[in-house]
Amino acid sequence: MPKRINLYGTIVANDDAWFYEWFEMDHVTPRMISDQLTQANGEDVELYINSPGGDAWVGSEIYTALREYPGNVTAKVVSIAASAASVAMCGATKVMISPTAQIMVHRSATSAWGNKNTFDQKTQMLDSVDEGMVNAYQHKTGKSREEILAWMDGETFLNAQQAIENGFADEIMFNQVEKVAASAAAPLFSSEVLNKIKSKLIRENILPGAAPAASIRSQNPASKAGNEKKEETKTMNMTEFKEQHPDLFAQVTSEVQTAERTRIAELQAYASAPGAAQFINEAITNGETVQDVAMKVFEASMKRASQEAENRKLDAKESGVDNVTSIEAKTPDAVKEEKKANTVASMVAMAQNMKRNGGR
Repeated sequence: MPKRINLYGTIVANDDAWFYEWFEMDHVTPRMISDQLTQANGEDVELYINSPGGDAWVGSEIYTALREYPGNVTAKVVSIAASAASVAMCGATKVMISPTAQIMVHRSATSAWGNKNTFDQKTQMLDSVDEGMVNAYQHKTGKSREEILAWMDGETFLNAQQAIENGFADEIMFNQVEKVAASAAAPLFSSEVLNKIKSKLIRENILPGAAPAASIRSQNPASKAGNEKKEETKTMNMTEFKEQHPDLFAQVTSEVQTAERTRIAELQAYASAPGAAQFINEAITNGETVQDVAMKVFEASMKRASQEAENRKLDAKESGVDNVTSIEAKTPDAVKEEKKANTVASMVAMAQNMKRNGGR
């Protein structure tokens, strides 16, 4: 019997798995897939896929592991193989798709802030990632690069019949082989967010690890104790700054406006993350970032989990369940003896009552 491997949930890097495990969120990493392929030891494998995608480079790593596996790998798309998951899927020897499932392909995406050089570099990186995904799709489908890029441009969803027609799948599951004439919102958190949360957990002794290094204050080596002279600092107001440094003022203003637009766009995009919507409007008003909201979501989740545990303890205390003694199961003979004793006690009580009332 083929070994079953599940590719369920967001595709994330090995180092980020702890966060998804902490919140019990479905996820998959290259290590999880590679370890199970090693255990399969060349035997046939069935890879069940239900994933909205995630990290493109991680999807590439899983794709490569599947391509290198010496045995046969049959991928079964049971719900959705989107984005990076559709790339990983193409590493299988054969792809089957449920009649109710979907495959989705799209262009890679990222976020950036900086000057023209930064955006040029990000554009070049995204083009390169897209070409890598096209390589996987073209090897699987045999379609032209132009046709595949057009599908990716349109963020195309393919149903079972369309997946067969266009070569993404080889067979519809349950013997339905007839042919007829997102981006996906994977909850993929940035490394900055994960590191910030991880540092908080370490500081509170919730996760093992060394506490973050203390900040180091720079000192003037020329200054000596008792011989320091304070220099009077003159504060320049905004009007003076604009008049004396108009070019610098224009540059700073432009950068601030760009950063603000980016901040708001990132917050609005993050509103679909679990538990984030309630914090978005306040964050936009208060100048908070996506990282700040992520921390609030995390802290709210911890508080909610703690409160639920406390509520369960109170419910148990109020119900008196802790004071209930366990009742041992009685054998048929024990039940019979108990009925006999109850009958005798009832007869004795009846006789005593009759005696008090003058009966015989």
